[in-house]
Amino acid sequence: MDTTPQIPQYATLPSRHFWRRAVACIVDIIIFQAVILIAVYCISTVIPLDFRFAGWSYTQCGVEVSDQLAKRIDAGWPLKPGEVRINQICEVSQIGSEKQRYLQTGVSHQTDNWTSARWLTIPVDADGNPAIGTVSVYPIVISGIVNIALLALAFAYFSANGRRTIGKKLLGLRVQSVDGKNPGLGNEFRREILKFSPYLLFIAADFAFSLFPVFPTEDFDALLRMSGDGYTLLDSGAAMFDIVLGIAALIWWFLPLIFWRGQTFYDRICACKVVKS
Repeated sequence: MDTTPQIPQYATLPSRHFWRRAVACIVDIIIFQAVILIAVYCISTVIPLDFRFAGWSYTQCGVEVSDQLAKRIDAGWPLKPGEVRINQICEVSQIGSEKQRYLQTGVSHQTDNWTSARWLTIPVDADGNPAIGTVSVYPIVISGIVNIALLALAFAYFSANGRRTIGKKLLGLRVQSVDGKNPGLGNEFRREILKFSPYLLFIAADFAFSLFPVFPTEDFDALLRMSGDGYTLLDSGAAMFDIVLGIAALIWWFLPLIFWRGQTFYDRICACKVVKS
């Protein structure tokens, strides 16, 4: 009888290709996002659009407010001892959308240990007058959904039927079905939508919070008085929800790569895998 101890056999799982996948994804997002922004810009020169891609904007502040508006602010939000007033008009420029103008008014208070500040940001019209009723997040929500859908479609098209995105080609990766075949466009699009689903959850959260008024009142003088009394527009519930979604996104993207079983969550759902090729 053979009494030689048997060495345990461990299943060999596919390599994570963590850094390859991460770099390839970043390269592809930069390329596809640049193409989308250029396309939106070209279309906006012919057809008026109101696309506002979050994170792709340029803000320039420093325009002084009118004397009349400055006096109105001083009357509604009087300074307390040790406070300094800051008033400015900011312009937000973004591809595919007209410039958005905002009034930023606030006070700062400096002590020996720290500096605190409170701000009130209000949209203004072309004449620099407060226009509280014009606040809307619908363009941001719609633009975000369209942007994610276009990114997912671009990833899917260049990954389906044996093709590869530029990033995957540079890093030597390929998407395959678990049976070794090339996934079709439909399955690849589903995989990419699932990959970007945390972004869609953030957009859905923005839409849900947009159903509630951005400002508790549209009376500018009343808002000034509330700001002087310590009111802030920071919604702690919305901030906490963003933190929870951020943690969920990290779990969705990185947990499968830490406790590796050969596939990410969205790979497993779509019966796909990423291999070195």
